[in-house]
This record gives sequence, structure tokens and C-alpha cells, in this order.
Amino acid sequence: MLKKILKFISIFSLVAALSSVGSAVSPVSALEAGDVVVQINPAEQTFDLVPGASYLGNITVENTGRLGFNFTVSARPYQVKNEDYDPDFSTVTDYTKLQNWITFEKTDYYIEPGQSLEVVFNIDVPSDVPGGGQYAAIVVETRDSVDPEAHVRIISQLAAILYGHVQGEEHVGGVIVAHSLPGFLLGSPFAASVTVKDDGNTDFRVTHTLTVRDFFTNREVFTPDAVLEDGSRPGYANVFVLPGTTRRNVLTWAGAPQLGVFKAVQTVSYLDKTETYEQLVIICPIWLAGLVIFFVVLMVLWIIMRIRKRKQNRPVL
Repeated sequence: MLKKILKFISIFSLVAALSSVGSAVSPVSALEAGDVVVQINPAEQTFDLVPGASYLGNITVENTGRLGFNFTVSARPYQVKNEDYDPDFSTVTDYTKLQNWITFEKTDYYIEPGQSLEVVFNIDVPSDVPGGGQYAAIVVETRDSVDPEAHVRIISQLAAILYGHVQGEEHVGGVIVAHSLPGFLLGSPFAASVTVKDDGNTDFRVTHTLTVRDFFTNREVFTPDAVLEDGSRPGYANVFVLPGTTRRNVLTWAGAPQLGVFKAVQTVSYLDKTETYEQLVIICPIWLAGLVIFFVVLMVLWIIMRIRKRKQNRPVL
């Protein structure tokens, strides 16, 4: 899905769908044919928290499907499982205490098609918590299905992520642990990647961009400002890195030609640092590369045979 949060972050929602016998990532629509379609807004929020203080927050739940449904809200811990940032709403760590500070005015709702409801929650920060990052998710869940008598019922869950920054002793630090730009491509996707590690106790954002120019004309053929029909920007990313984690981000030029020579520039900005990486890139189809190798081998064999023939024809003194 957000494959770059479910991968879950989108403009309106982060979505995870679970069946009654297992769990799997799913699109926004939990049921086929648009019967039950849920969206939440905003998908993420940031709170600057002071120990001992209380804060009021809210999310908006929208029913964009054809059927009304019941749903519940709850607070869950939020962490990630790997460098690709697959979300984890069950693991409890020192950075997920925020879920314990959240209460709701009510937890059970019913929403009609085309209706929007505001879900209000309160954050009560204990007075003795240390400074740093705290992370939680407000989870909206519906167990309604098209057929009430169905043997397998669909459970749809949506998660709005809360990034809490508790005032106090914060340690902010990060480092790039890996990066890559292709130099020679044989039909594989044109992708640039960077992996950043958070060494501190609070999150920070990483801005990752990719610019590609034609080597011969210097014309930009792929830029961070390019916007696709679905509103995404494949050459640009601005993502959170959570404390104690390492995040890998990949930018892919899906429309790259099969043949050409280009200059690629990858820029990574985080905290007060900016790193720039440049690479000359040659793109060649496999069949052409194979043809070139074939002719090179033939040329080498021809030269060897010519040398041997000259040696054989050399007069003996």
C-alpha cells in the first residue's frame, strides 16, 4: 500500500484489514463493491506534551460507502517491525506509553452512508514521565459485514498515528547508514534508496529527493516536483524516523526508458544535515547488452585466430 504507513500513510487514511482467521494489509475498502468504506482524517497528528498537562484531540471518521455500520475506537501502541516500516500495533516499548494516557468521550458509534463523525479523545500526561518521543494509534474498527449470517466476517481497522513529544531531556541524533544509486541497469527498475538510523530518544523527519537529467542535453527527465494522476510524488518523500529504529526509503522512476545515459542526483536532508549523491547512469536493455557482448567475443576470437594464422605463416629461418 503507503509499500510506502500500510505502508500505511496516505493523505486521508492508514488502513489494515484483518480477517477472523488471520491478518493482512488491505486497501481502504474492507468489503467488496464499496459496501463498507471508511476513511479517517487526519492520518497523523503531532502533539507537544508537557508532563502533568492535559490535551484535547479529535479525528474525523467518514463513511464513503453504501452501507451504514457500527464502529468502535481504541488506543493502541505504535511501533514498526523492520526497515521498510511495516506498522506494529501490539508491541509495547518505552516509546509506546502514550496509549495509556488516552481516553475517549465514547467508544461506540454508528455512522450512516455519506456521514462524517468527530471522535474526541483526551491525553492526560503523567507528571513523572521522562522527555522524548511517545507513539500511539487511534484505531477505528468495524466488524460489520454485508451478510450478517456469513460464516466469515470481515474486520476492518484504520489507524491514525499520534506522534507525542514530551517536554524534558531530549536527545536528537541520526545518521545515514546506507544509500544507493544505480550505475548500470539492464531492464531493472530505476530506484534510489537511503537508510537512516535514529540514535536519539525522539523522532525526526527525513526529506529524500531524486532528480535525473539527460546526460547529453542536461534536460530534467525526472524531478521531485513531478505529480502523478493519483497525487503521489515518486521523486519526493518526507518521512518520520522513530527513535531506536532504522528506516529505508526508496524512490523509483517507473517510467525510465530502456536505453539512455543520465545523471542522477539523490539528496537526503535530516536534522540540520544535507547529503547529496551523484551518479552517471547507463540504462541498456538486456538483449542489446547481450548483442554487444556477442560481437565483442567474436572480435576477440577473430583477433586470436589472425594472430595464430600469422604465426603459422611466418617463414622458418
